Amino acid sequence: MIRQSTRELAPHTWCIDEFGLVNAFVVEGADRSAVIDTGCGYGDIRKVVQDLTDKPLEVLLTHGHPDHCGGIYHFKDCRIFMNDGDRPLLNMKMPGWGLGRDFMKMYVETRGPVRCPGKEKEVLATIPAKEPDCSFEYQNVDDGDTIDLGGRVLECIHTPGHSDGSICYLDRSSRILFSGDTVNNSIILMRQPGNDPCLIEKYQRTLEKLWARHEDFDRLAIGHDGDVIDNGIIHDYLTITRGVLDGSIRGAYEEVGFRKGDVARYGKAELWFHCDA
Repeated sequence: MIRQSTRELAPHTWCIDEFGLVNAFVVEGADRSAVIDTGCGYGDIRKVVQDLTDKPLEVLLTHGHPDHCGGIYHFKDCRIFMNDGDRPLLNMKMPGWGLGRDFMKMYVETRGPVRCPGKEKEVLATIPAKEPDCSFEYQNVDDGDTIDLGGRVLECIHTPGHSDGSICYLDRSSRILFSGDTVNNSIILMRQPGNDPCLIEKYQRTLEKLWARHEDFDRLAIGHDGDVIDNGIIHDYLTITRGVLDGSIRGAYEEVGFRKGDVARYGKAELWFHCDA
């Protein structure tokens, strides 16, 4: 059976690539290791983590979407951290969009043709035969909180936009910002009623906040489509949001793979700012 692949990004810092669909990360300190996101839940990510580190584990969720916390059932004995803003996501009732087997199947079928073409059947075979218990309790983390792993401290930065409770984790020792889906090569902001720009405005404030800190990190460890990108992409996204809001940049409706909605591109950034899927 196939298993997740790993790559070392910096000393004691790894990316776990869940079959091209989504990333998780492991950051090892002297006393503990942080698992940043847990993937969709295919296979046994806990075994992959334990092959990388023998330290006690803590789970840090960048946000509450099921492609980032679907593997939480492997870590129920660990302390889990998430921002309260994403608590409603844990009880979402959208068809196929929730923690568990139905979501895992849907995600492979819709994302697989783009992110892991030709491997869909192999990935589907890693879905647990029985419904896993994905319920979990967590400790709230918010802006400025720190998590000390023993000689290595991760700073929490609240970055709403993609979700209300999105959190980035800054590791000054490696100069990496673990950005989840706050900043990727391609970002989705769902369409609001009447194309209200409120979500774009919220995301712009997050980008301004991160850009004000860009001298604290060189790279972003991202949730999808690659593992690390240069911090300059934050400024590219800022150019898009400012342009969309002041009218100097206009997006166009596109359907690309599983994405459907209005999209604008600048530099290395691609923002789906009125996305329908």
